[in-house]
Amino acid sequence: MRILIYEAMPDIVRADVIIRIARDYEAQGHTVFLLLDENVHLLKRNEIVQPHIVNCLNVIRSKLPKTGIPFFATPINRPLSKKFLESPSDKILEEIAAYKSNFHEKALKNFQPDTIIIWNGLMDYQRNFIGLAKNVNPRQKFSFLESGWFPQKNTYYSDPEGVNAASSLSRVSPPPLTPEQTAKIKKWKEQYRDSYGAPKICDKGYYFIPLQLETDTNITLFSPFKSMEELLLWVLENTDSERTIIVRPHPLSDCDHKEFSKLSDRIQVDGKTPLQSLLAESHAVIGINSTVLLESLIFEKPTIALGQGVFQHSKAIYLQPQDTPIPRKLDSTFSPIEKQEAFLYYLKERQRPIPTAGVSINRTLQTTGIETTKYSELEQVVSSVKIRARQYLNLLSSCLPWRGVTTSLSKRE
Repeated sequence: MRILIYEAMPDIVRADVIIRIARDYEAQGHTVFLLLDENVHLLKRNEIVQPHIVNCLNVIRSKLPKTGIPFFATPINRPLSKKFLESPSDKILEEIAAYKSNFHEKALKNFQPDTIIIWNGLMDYQRNFIGLAKNVNPRQKFSFLESGWFPQKNTYYSDPEGVNAASSLSRVSPPPLTPEQTAKIKKWKEQYRDSYGAPKICDKGYYFIPLQLETDTNITLFSPFKSMEELLLWVLENTDSERTIIVRPHPLSDCDHKEFSKLSDRIQVDGKTPLQSLLAESHAVIGINSTVLLESLIFEKPTIALGQGVFQHSKAIYLQPQDTPIPRKLDSTFSPIEKQEAFLYYLKERQRPIPTAGVSINRTLQTTGIETTKYSELEQVVSSVKIRARQYLNLLSSCLPWRGVTTSLSKRE
């Protein structure tokens, strides 16, 4: 089978994961080709809320050229990048997408993949590519990858339709477990809790709310709230006013969100207590569609979601209507243990460990007619030095009074 992996690689951490997955498919006898971009233009990403460019020449830093896996990286269009930085807009992003599409279409037609693999697939630049690929071959198969759940690190899952609330998983109600499966998942839950020091499951009376990144697609696409402040204001108005609300900042956030404690005396921001302890001692867990909601099921907590997620038809997590307050008394109808365990078992069976680093193997790809990217040893060394220099300058500028200037220009990893 011919497999094309499309990855813009704006995140150097994921580069190694993509390489491992590519090698794993090769080891299974498939022919693999990587289609990459050398930079990505974004109006915002994670905690960066200003237009910027992620320089993806970390394709080099990822050591991909040394793996021998054939790839093509869409070259940087400097005039378009300059235009974007001077006057960022959706219109210019469309011009950039059109420029890249010329290269992408050529690769799709020449390689003729049986399956296209994309990590996530919900980002705007990815959706442009997906639309193009479907036009080139309407019968094209896709496999969308995303981080797993237990734990997120070093695991992933694949889905033919999408990830999170866009996945086929979100439309499935897991079947009841057999006695053997129930015993298996109960033992696993106990082992999972033990791995975090076996925090005692009790009810200290507080609602626990895990915050999310407002630019994450889980919020921009699948949430009724576009900011964490909106979420907290809703919770304040629609929950038992005598209960404390403990809020935990997202681990990738560069802000401690202490300002949220000013919204009400009920709110306490806690970024220090171990997550598992906060879950184990909560009265209930309330969130939009965070992975923490799934982890709360391991601690058998009433779990309430206000957005859409992979749990949508599981009946393990209560889908809270936005126009209805959360009842003061949370009984077993909110998160039945048997539904929780069936859903946990279902998810566990579908996540896979990220492959370990493999060795180079013989490849059968015929590159005739398929354009590939080659970086000389000198280019690789020079790029690596430039990337590290830029990272150092970005770090230095973040410590200076005018730190906001650099983020509006360009972020390079």
